[in-house]
Amino acid sequence: MKKTTLLFLLLFVNSLFAKATELEHVKLQLQWKHQFEFAGFYAAKEKGYYRDVGLDVEFLEDSSDEKIIDVVLDKKADFGLSYSSLVVKYKRGKPLVLLANFFKQSPLVLITQKNIHSLKQLFGKKIMGVSNEVDTLTIKDMLKKSGLTNGDYVSIKTDYSLKRFINKEIDAMTVFTTNEIYFLNKMGIEYNVFDPTVYGIKYYDLNLFTTKEEIEKHPRRAENFKLASIKGWKYALSHKEEIAHLIQKKYNSQDKSFEALMFEAQQIESIMLPKIYPIGSIDTCRINSISESFEQAGFIDKNSPYEISDFIMGSNFFDMCIDSQQKAYYKKLFFGFLAFLGLVFFFMAYKNHITNKLNRELEVKIAKAIEETQKKDTMLFEQSKLSAMGEMIENIAHQWRQPLSQINSSIMSIDFLLEDKEMKDKEIEAKLAEIESTTLYMSKTISDFRNYYDKNKEKKSFNLYSLIEQSLVIINPTLKAYDIDVVIKGEDNLRLYNYPNELKQVILVILSNAKDAFSQDATVSKNKKIVISLDQDNENYYINICDNGAGIKGNIEKIFEPYYTTKHKSQGTGLGLYICKLLLIDSLGGNISAKNNTKNGACFEIILRKIDE
Repeated sequence: MKKTTLLFLLLFVNSLFAKATELEHVKLQLQWKHQFEFAGFYAAKEKGYYRDVGLDVEFLEDSSDEKIIDVVLDKKADFGLSYSSLVVKYKRGKPLVLLANFFKQSPLVLITQKNIHSLKQLFGKKIMGVSNEVDTLTIKDMLKKSGLTNGDYVSIKTDYSLKRFINKEIDAMTVFTTNEIYFLNKMGIEYNVFDPTVYGIKYYDLNLFTTKEEIEKHPRRAENFKLASIKGWKYALSHKEEIAHLIQKKYNSQDKSFEALMFEAQQIESIMLPKIYPIGSIDTCRINSISESFEQAGFIDKNSPYEISDFIMGSNFFDMCIDSQQKAYYKKLFFGFLAFLGLVFFFMAYKNHITNKLNRELEVKIAKAIEETQKKDTMLFEQSKLSAMGEMIENIAHQWRQPLSQINSSIMSIDFLLEDKEMKDKEIEAKLAEIESTTLYMSKTISDFRNYYDKNKEKKSFNLYSLIEQSLVIINPTLKAYDIDVVIKGEDNLRLYNYPNELKQVILVILSNAKDAFSQDATVSKNKKIVISLDQDNENYYINICDNGAGIKGNIEKIFEPYYTTKHKSQGTGLGLYICKLLLIDSLGGNISAKNNTKNGACFEIILRKIDE
């Protein structure tokens, strides 16, 4: 009898354990057939990221029989991946929620036969793949900017094949840079590419979405799926070859070669822009801009009552697409109101103490109240300092964004001018894209400075030598233009535990200042050099950045003060070194000093304390 009872208890406990560890089965509807485009989701499954949050994920390939969004709305899948047309469906009343975005640019482009060098040459020509559907709106907008509307070319329905283009039966067709371009290159087919992003038309792609019902019933499940997918993408981009082999082994319904998958991987990383945008992040302003484009094209009713803020999971008041000055104003108003309420409650409590306590206990409580007041005054003072700093950063951001916008407008003007004169080629397009990438990095820099007082930022372990090399990748083209050589000396295995992005900003400012010093001094025309030396002792790391220019002119003691500059007014405002010192002292836990060399040139020394992880 005892043995029977014990066996029953063991079976009961085992059944409870099995239920506790049972995974939830969910389905993800892909927007095409298996390929590297969905590598992050494969990695999340195979590496156990979904399993770690209690999910068993099944992938559904795209079927031409049903629309992707309808599959999710009809509950045949829990999550889906779609194009920017998702916004149109939401604005038309479909209960959809955007969880994450992975492709910051659409891979959809237009290719033409090699003899067509301008979009205007497509007048009266045959174009395959451009329809009245919302998914090809980027191509139609690009053609429209070149003066071509629907009746100006012959529209051919797509058959998802390159055969007619190769046989020159058509003059142009839409393709994806992640797929068809590889096969054209391998076959040696010559062609020209026209990318909508060069024309300022930037739409999101590979958008992860679900339904409002899913969010209401399973909010934690949706959040877990999103975070595990982002983690999977981070792994996939860092282990491209491993994931390409995985796709060949388990997810290769298209029978793609390893070479084709690796080509796709490189193209995908270039449109995800992971060094500029966090993987999976959503820019509310970009979604608003996409929505407005669909509205202008007639796909969305301008009186649609559905707000973008309700479309994006986790968006809040401060995510609204308003300019930085408005956002700062609303924040100050909000925190000012909270401070006012705090003062009201404090004085009510203070009055209550005075009225009801006339003995020794009253004196003790008054003393405590005064002490609390001093603490709150100190807190308010610190908040006012942060507010003032935030306001200054916002002003800097405002000053930066206007010239960045002018640069992008100039790029567009140059693009159109070259196109009109039929002088455009791949090299020019690449250089224009490089300029645009640089302006995006500068915009990201603004965001880094604006997040300077962010309490949620995290320290990371990184290699100092590699960080210097990454900084040089950004500024080397500018230094090469002035014939400036950079040499890195010292240990290449120093590892720091700190904020890498902020240290990178400091180094870039110092290198930029050295470049400006060379450009202003005509006496140094040859052998321009910057030497970066890395060293350490038991307590600190040392970074010395020295040049052989003419040195620092003016009062060297003031170069780290705000708005003090030795440059011409057209070259700067004197905030760069000031922000460097703020970053080093208040955030990175270090310091910076400068001196002129005995012979020639200037030398900056950065000292960083060693911090344990």
